[in-house]
Amino acid sequence: MRTSAVIVHWGPVAPTVDLTRRLSVLPQINDVIVVANDLRERPDDVDDTVIWIVPSRNLGFGGGFRHACGTVSVPDCYLLLNNDVRLESATIDACLDLLARPDVGIVGPTLVNAGGLYPGVTGLTSVFAVPRRRRTPTDHADDVPWVTGAIMFIKAECHQQVPMHIRYFLYYEDLDLCLRARRAGWRVLISPAQAWHTGGGSVPSDVSAYYPARNRLWFARTHGRPRQVALAAAWLFLAELPRSALSRLVHRREARSIAQLRHALRGAVDGLGPMPDADSMLADEPRTARWASTAGGVARPPRPRAGQHSVVSRR
Repeated sequence: MRTSAVIVHWGPVAPTVDLTRRLSVLPQINDVIVVANDLRERPDDVDDTVIWIVPSRNLGFGGGFRHACGTVSVPDCYLLLNNDVRLESATIDACLDLLARPDVGIVGPTLVNAGGLYPGVTGLTSVFAVPRRRRTPTDHADDVPWVTGAIMFIKAECHQQVPMHIRYFLYYEDLDLCLRARRAGWRVLISPAQAWHTGGGSVPSDVSAYYPARNRLWFARTHGRPRQVALAAAWLFLAELPRSALSRLVHRREARSIAQLRHALRGAVDGLGPMPDADSMLADEPRTARWASTAGGVARPPRPRAGQHSVVSRR
C-alpha cells in the first residue's frame, strides 16, 4: 500500500527531525510530511525527500493533518503519528496487512512504554469521559471503539468518506474520527504488533486542562442526545472540577495547579458556547494563547525546554 506518513509538529524540532530520518529509510513509507504548526522554517538537517510545510497559521491537530493530506497525490493510506512514537518495519507491515482488508478503515498498533503496556481505552462512559486502562494484549487483531491519534493508520478511502474534523483543534479528534468511521461501516482495529511510546514530551498545563474539558462537551453535543449533554456538563461542573480543586487544596499544590483548574473551568464554559462547523475552528485558536504566553501550539518560535517536544504528543 502506498503510505504517506504525517507528523503535525509544534515545539523543539530535534525529535521531529529524528523521526523523519527513521521514517525516510523505511521501505513501506513513500512520503514523509511535516506540518510545522509553530511556523518553524525547514531545518537544514532535514532530508531533501521530506515535505516540510509551514502553514499560514497554527492549524491544530486535525487541521494540520487535513492540510498535509492535500499536499500529495492521494495514497492508499496515511500514517499519522506523534514524534514520541517509535515503530519497527515489522509493525508497519502488520498494521498495513490489517488495513488492506476491505472493511477496515483505521488500525493502531499496541503501544508500550517504560512502564509496560501503554494505557488503552475501552470506550466512553455515560458522561463522555474516556476511561484509560491497561489493555490486556492478545495475539490477534481486535475490534476497538477507537485508537489513539498518537499513532494511527488511516485508509485514504475511509478518510475521504469521513475526514478528520478540524473544530476540536486539539484532543478528541481521534475519538470523533473513529466513531464516525465505525458508524459509516468501517472497522477500527488494534494490532498485537507493538510500537514504543517514549512519552518524553510535556504539554503546557493550560492546554492539557482547557481542551479536554471543552472538547468533551463539544463531542457530547455532536454525538449525544440532549440528556447526555446535560449529564456530561453537570458531571464536569459539579463533580470533576470541584474534586480536582479539593485535591489541590488537600495536597497543597502549587499555584500553577490552581491556574490549571482555571483553564479547565474556561474550557467547560466554552464547551457550552458557540461551536464551529466540523470543517472550521474558532477564529482565535489557540484559545489558550489568551491566558498564557506559552500556550501549546502558539504560532511563534518555541523556547526549548529539556524533555519537551511536540504539543501533539499528548495522547
